Amino acid sequence: MWPAMKVARTSYRGEYEGLKEAWGEFMDWIEANGHTRGDDLYERYLAGPEANSDPASWCTELSQPLN
Repeated sequence: MWPAMKVARTSYRGEYEGLKEAWGEFMDWIEANGHTRGDDLYERYLAGPEANSDPASWCTELSQPLN
């Protein structure tokens, strides 16, 4: 459980191998919009291979606390 804080959040759809690039794009967006990232980051897997064999349907939530 997190304490109350400001968080930037987005969703990524696709194979897990694309998460590194998704995080990079997300971090670029955060900085381009004048935000300062906190120390932690979190992934939450909303749908994956156990739900559907089509990677286009997999969904991961990316969360980055902001300072």
